[in-house]
Amino acid sequence: MLTRSGVAAAVTALVLAAAGWWWRYEELVVLAVGTAVAVAVSVWAARTPTQLDITRFVPDPRVARGDPIKVEYRIANRRRRRSAPVTIVDRASSDADPAAAPEVVRVAVPAVERFQRIDVAGRIPTSKRGLFTVGPWAIERLDPLGLAIGRVASTVTSTIIVHPRVHSLGGPYGDMHSVQDEALVRRSKSDPLSGFVSLREYVDGDDPRLIHWPTSARTGTLMLREHVELRRPEFTVVLDTSDATGDGEQFAADFEEMVDVTASIAVHAIRSGVEVRLRTTSRDLPGAHLALEHETQVLDLLTPVAATDNAATVPLATTLYGQATTQRHGSMVVVVTGPRGPSQALGSVVTARLIRVGVDAVTAPGVELAVTDAAEFARRWVPWD
Repeated sequence: MLTRSGVAAAVTALVLAAAGWWWRYEELVVLAVGTAVAVAVSVWAARTPTQLDITRFVPDPRVARGDPIKVEYRIANRRRRRSAPVTIVDRASSDADPAAAPEVVRVAVPAVERFQRIDVAGRIPTSKRGLFTVGPWAIERLDPLGLAIGRVASTVTSTIIVHPRVHSLGGPYGDMHSVQDEALVRRSKSDPLSGFVSLREYVDGDDPRLIHWPTSARTGTLMLREHVELRRPEFTVVLDTSDATGDGEQFAADFEEMVDVTASIAVHAIRSGVEVRLRTTSRDLPGAHLALEHETQVLDLLTPVAATDNAATVPLATTLYGQATTQRHGSMVVVVTGPRGPSQALGSVVTARLIRVGVDAVTAPGVELAVTDAAEFARRWVPWD
């Protein structure tokens, strides 16, 4: 492939050849031939294989949105002479949206001495969540005259998960601090005395941590505390995926921030020892009905979620209906929506805290908090009471 200089040289050769033939100037014809030969030699030199052995490593198969995908390249020169400088061109393409323009990185590789090996690194930017294919990478080589670029593509690819960015939230949950103090939403396995019913004799296979030693010492028989799991108030985070909650092209960026806010709240709950349920209004990806206990569960659930149109959106009231019969004092529901949300009035179905996220988000009756992005939400979370 010719560079701009190469194209200019080729055009110049044609013009000189035409002028020399028309005016019978042999000097112009000689210049045209010389220029054409230079272009041809440049193309040949650029297409000559580099004979470099290149191995690519992707150290971390999971990255947060906004963090670059770190890629490492090991280049070995097995020839008996010094290699020419080359450029590695790598890319990351969204599996969910193949038509979207891929993120591209260019990594300059200096000349490698004979029988030597060097390591270089590249960073591919990320701006959206999802499953991405990294590669195939290609090697570009510029000829010494700068007239042509040779390109050799590989077939090596890697799969990377770009999950939502989790912002650190400090302080209590606002009203949730009372819930934590009263131990209403602690995981039952961390509170073995909850739901205590009676004592019984110990049998093989029982958890020895539940042995009641004072009673065992008094009776001379190992006695076990028997308990049942009590029904716990629920802490639920709901993501309103309807594209009607935003406006035009800006909503694509706003939606990414909405997902980050949702992930930050859910992960903060898990880190605080609270069981959390994560729901969305997406018909295809409604979230989890059971409580989540690990951060990766939250990230994996939210990674593929996309904005939905009216046909693919479940009514918000339907998503929250199960909360209406179980909600008691101390439980909490948080709904994260777009700048014009929610997509449907909550009414009296369930008591929920509503958070609007987006560039044009403003407070309104029933809206607990309106923020531009997830970073602002993290800053305002502590005083939110």
